[in-house]
Amino acid sequence: MEQTWQSETNVSDGTGVVALFGELDIAAASPLGEVLQAAIDRASRVQVDLARVSFIDSTVLNTFVNAHRRATDRGVSLALVNPTGHVRRVLAMTGILPTLGTPDSGD
Repeated sequence: MEQTWQSETNVSDGTGVVALFGELDIAAASPLGEVLQAAIDRASRVQVDLARVSFIDSTVLNTFVNAHRRATDRGVSLALVNPTGHVRRVLAMTGILPTLGTPDSGD
């Protein structure tokens, strides 16, 4: 199965930005969790940039919620930023956006 997504992580001055690209589905959930955990381990604040994500499914939502819990347990803030289109609608409809989004995520 061809990978339908990519990630790029940059950490500077304690802030990690995980930029995600493409379609995130069940095949992405486990490796995405590892990417997010690596960022949580390296930063005190993590922003997950969703600007270039065109699709997410429920397994990925679960991955985001679990990463948020792990981050909170470690005293790290984790927020989803820049969701658009389908991704924004799914996050809003499921109630995840108010919890994991930030004021600058367009609410």
